[in-house]
Amino acid sequence: MGGIISLVKWVLIVIGAIAVYYGVSLQMKYDGVTGKVISEMVSPKLHPDSMSKVYMPMTNTLLDTGDITMASIVRVKVADDVSNSDVEEAMESIATAEGIRSVGMLPLSEMVELQTGEKQRFLKIYQYCSPRTAMTMVDHSDAFSAYLPCRLALIEDKEGQRWLYTLDMNAMIYGGAPLPDYLLEKALEVKRVITAIQDGGAEGDF
Repeated sequence: MGGIISLVKWVLIVIGAIAVYYGVSLQMKYDGVTGKVISEMVSPKLHPDSMSKVYMPMTNTLLDTGDITMASIVRVKVADDVSNSDVEEAMESIATAEGIRSVGMLPLSEMVELQTGEKQRFLKIYQYCSPRTAMTMVDHSDAFSAYLPCRLALIEDKEGQRWLYTLDMNAMIYGGAPLPDYLLEKALEVKRVITAIQDGGAEGDF
């Protein structure tokens, strides 16, 4: 159910982004009413960087790929000489050093192999959380709970290349009205830590 709700949320966001995208295109072609609608109805309500950091990149990715999920994630290629166990060990080491808790793993491909007896391409989910930061974010908006805990997925694609995927936190940080300074600072710190875990894991960097 949570996944369906998240997908519906992203669908609505992207529909809005596409509307804004074409609105901006029309603004460039037609002065007057279109420009007034965008400036009066959209811009004042959103973070000033919302278009450049969230809605335009999302819209471009959606139009290029036709895949709404690709428009909402950040992925990093795993180095060929780094094993899956190296990735996992590096991520756990970095998380510990950064003071964020590992709160669970889901070895999905392994579970399916046990259930079916058939070999699966690798897929494992890693979950991290800073409890105090999480509660601060939820105190601002209950909806932030849908982003918790922070997740990274190590997956082998159909061509055998491995990737680390995570949600693009820019949507949470810049996609709506500007966050209060205290919350913005915490959100940027969480993004920094998750990015460090993702990049370090992809390189097997301890």
